[in-house]
Amino acid sequence: MFGSIDFQVDLGIEGDDEELLHYRSELVLASRLAGIAQPVDGVTTAIDNPDVLRKETLRARRFGFGGKLCIHPRQVEHVNAFFAPTQEEVAWARRVLAVAGNPDGAAVALDGKMVDRPVILKAQQVMAEYEGRGAAAR
Repeated sequence: MFGSIDFQVDLGIEGDDEELLHYRSELVLASRLAGIAQPVDGVTTAIDNPDVLRKETLRARRFGFGGKLCIHPRQVEHVNAFFAPTQEEVAWARRVLAVAGNPDGAAVALDGKMVDRPVILKAQQVMAEYEGRGAAAR
């Protein structure tokens, strides 16, 4: 877990955005290299500002975090929803998996973009997250 506020104090860092991007990336990479679960991002201190919570949660998801610490119970439902695949992501994954049935394993095109093994793996990951969260998408 990334204790972002404690980390800021330890290093004398002001701000929780670009000031910590390098460290967030390093933590995600270190977790992956160690073969452990994705890390959990630090709290959003804005308890009653869903826009800030959304922004910071989606940033954590984009960076590869597997979750986000909540400082207040009102944040839990939002964080869970923001970490779930969107309907658009699920639709994309379904389209990718539909064209990925190529028996010779060759790359194919979808929406003008190449679909090869890494893209198929990403689509499978999206569907696994979607199904694992009870098909609840934001």
